[in-house]
Amino acid sequence: MRYLGTAFQQLEFAWKLYNYALEGKFDIGELDKPITFQSEDQSSIFVLQDQLFQSPDDLIIALENNLTITFGAAAITLNRTREEMGIPLPNPIESEQDQCVSLIYQIRNAFAHDISEPKWNINNQRYARIYTFGDLSINLSNVSNKVFEYSDIGGPEFLRIIKDYAEFELWP
Repeated sequence: MRYLGTAFQQLEFAWKLYNYALEGKFDIGELDKPITFQSEDQSSIFVLQDQLFQSPDDLIIALENNLTITFGAAAITLNRTREEMGIPLPNPIESEQDQCVSLIYQIRNAFAHDISEPKWNINNQRYARIYTFGDLSINLSNVSNKVFEYSDIGGPEFLRIIKDYAEFELWP
């Protein structure tokens, strides 16, 4: 649970970087230069290559990929928090809390098998359903094995709404 705040902070930071790039505020020449990191004891040196990006569009694509990865890391961390709190996967899924737990698990599954190209992995029919809890209603009854899209859960902001519900209702 101690990493949940950091995971969501990283996600929001990734969104801010993406927005910054969309507004054209990155100087690619300044950003994309060789940088050398050396350990404090000077036993290792790591040099980052320069010119990773051939165009501003390449930077946007990299930041979109970064968003996907940080979104997935936040989803995986949210589910890990559930596990650390000792909250089992419900069977059957009945209460609002059960639905929240199961939805968190399904979002995690979409990213856990391939964090760069997430895909729904709903093979157990009990998870192919409409999830209703708090003010949310999310329909995963027909996503099965399709590529994950933010719109499947209502938009990217819904992961934070789900986290807020979990923090209030599942592990206050």
